[in-house]
Amino acid sequence: MSSLLDAFLMVVGSTVMFAAPAYLVLQPFVAWRLKGGWRTVALVPLILAVPLLAWCAYAFADESNLWPLPFLLFAPFGTAYLLGVLLIHRWTAARAA
Repeated sequence: MSSLLDAFLMVVGSTVMFAAPAYLVLQPFVAWRLKGGWRTVALVPLILAVPLLAWCAYAFADESNLWPLPFLLFAPFGTAYLLGVLLIHRWTAARAA
């Protein structure tokens, strides 16, 4: 493989790997920081995250070796969504000021 492709795959892999802990930190932070309708928008990923975490707990208890996989696949999208909500909130707050 080329070094450019290796670097790209390293960036993608690192992003996916750090997305799960980032999501677990961002979800309560964003929900705590935003108020009103923005908080409701920030809580939307929990519609998928809570059932996925419950399924992961069930799979872990059943001794499945793939128990974290559904949450790991969800986490990059949840993290990107929460970062997008924060950026849009800041942008609209700056325009309103």
